[in-house]
Amino acid sequence: MTKLKTFQFAFVSLFTICSSTMVWAASAAEYQEVGYDDLVNELSQKKSSYEQVKKDANGPQSHIGIGYVNAFTNISTEGENFNRRTTGVQLSAGRDLGSRQTYAEAIFRNYGSADSMNEEFSLRELEGKVGYTNQIEGLWNYSISGGLSARMMKYVNSAKDLHVDETTPSVVISSGLFAQLNKHISVGIEGSARTAFVNKPADKDSFDFAFRLNTSL
Repeated sequence: MTKLKTFQFAFVSLFTICSSTMVWAASAAEYQEVGYDDLVNELSQKKSSYEQVKKDANGPQSHIGIGYVNAFTNISTEGENFNRRTTGVQLSAGRDLGSRQTYAEAIFRNYGSADSMNEEFSLRELEGKVGYTNQIEGLWNYSISGGLSARMMKYVNSAKDLHVDETTPSVVISSGLFAQLNKHISVGIEGSARTAFVNKPADKDSFDFAFRLNTSL
């Protein structure tokens, strides 16, 4: 009986030693030494990834907006010169040009029709421009922009026998003040002035101001 116990004890001891040796060997096999160059490369890759994420977050954005517009138009035709006021809506779409400070934008305005007993007046406009924007203080930003517009105007006065139906190309300059409510939404007001660059247009000069809601994507 004593020999049997001695044999069992020796067997258990041998098994324990072998198991520990196998675990240590497996751990040694799984361990991979990291050199200085490998560590530097790994840190460089993590830094590059972080900088790319930061660049993407601060990079160019697309913009979509809607606005309510008040327009004042100077009409000159058949020896008559007079002004008309109308209101409408505008839709805008734009994209930053390389940075958050410069952008390109296209705007469509529809003023609908304003008819009375003797007059019919309708106006639509398509505008393209480039601009610059920057922060003033806090959440306030300003913008300055310029470009070209095509104004499609129809005017009829049956009492004075006046008829205008033309599309007028014009030069436009704009300036605005906006409050950046959060990362994606801003609201503000923008004023625009334009003048025709063709000879003797009926739609000579105009001015408008728009209340705008802009979203950034």
